[in-house]
Amino acid sequence: MKVDLSVIDFLDRAEAVFPDRVVFVDEPDQPARSWGEVTGAEFARRARNQAAHLDALGVGVGERVAILSQNSARLACGFFGVSGWGRIYVPINFRLSPVEVAYIVEHCGASVLMYDPELADTVADLEVPHKVELGAESDVDWFLTDGEPTPWVPDEDATATINYTSGTTARPKGVEQTHRALWLNASTFGWHAGVNERDVYLHTLPM
Repeated sequence: MKVDLSVIDFLDRAEAVFPDRVVFVDEPDQPARSWGEVTGAEFARRARNQAAHLDALGVGVGERVAILSQNSARLACGFFGVSGWGRIYVPINFRLSPVEVAYIVEHCGASVLMYDPELADTVADLEVPHKVELGAESDVDWFLTDGEPTPWVPDEDATATINYTSGTTARPKGVEQTHRALWLNASTFGWHAGVNERDVYLHTLPM
């Protein structure tokens, strides 16, 4: 029997195997309030809550949710809270100009745009159905209010993320990554690098 691969597999495993272990240490010095240390169970809960809030807003499967943020727990959590329930996650480089950000948001057709507080001016003129400033206030609705999202039947060939190229020779191009591609990439990296549950991974490149 075929079982489709999905990025949600990693979240489910973290919650089941390491519910009380710290799985994410958030950057303490960042524009929005830091989440500090987050356990496997809490990380999964916040991802589910985000998915449930997207349901409540009427953001359907296959719609794009863009985020303009520095590396943070919210950015990582959104990967699962968005893609894990069939929507498409679009991370945007926070160093881009307002014109460049506007192009990507419009080109991908984002239904939701989440952004760091210090980037409010960058997105001020963008017309998006839902704009969300990340921080303590929006955390209440998006990550901390318990909700149960509508189940999504995994489709490993569905697009999970769209990552835009740097656009050095022309306009940035959206590169679609499927659930299967991301699952295999993450697993292969872990196998070749010999990563185990005792390792601490310092993520320095932009997420």
